[in-house]
Amino acid sequence: MTAERKGTSWRRRRDPLFRGDAAGGPTVPDPAADQSIVRHILFLGGAGRATPYHSTSESWEVAQRFAGSTGRVYECAVLDAEAQGVRHISRTALLGLLRGRGHGRARWGSALEVMQARRYVEENLEHLLDFARVAPGAALSDVLSRIYTRSRS
Repeated sequence: MTAERKGTSWRRRRDPLFRGDAAGGPTVPDPAADQSIVRHILFLGGAGRATPYHSTSESWEVAQRFAGSTGRVYECAVLDAEAQGVRHISRTALLGLLRGRGHGRARWGSALEVMQARRYVEENLEHLLDFARVAPGAALSDVLSRIYTRSRS
């Protein structure tokens, strides 16, 4: 059940984004963590690393792969996330940032690593939810419960 069905492209007002995560719910992001998009996409620092982002996908199947056998797939609507102060960085915007040595928060010392991050974005139909600007003092677990629901697919 990918959002890119029969030649139609993903639309932010209509189509959900999917995230594969732990069975107990999506992990809590760290708004104060390193804001490097390349570091996040390449998973530098490994499991449990601090990141202000949540990777999401247009594809339920991709999210299921990341959830693994013990996790779950969650879905969210971009408009719900933005209403909570979470910034959406679309796949198209990510691909624009991930050129050459990267641009903006995707600036990186190695063009090869930027290219690898770009390939992952393309393969996984990836979008980012950026929690760096969520209101200070907001309980992030409450924000997550307002934007994510367990996927029925």
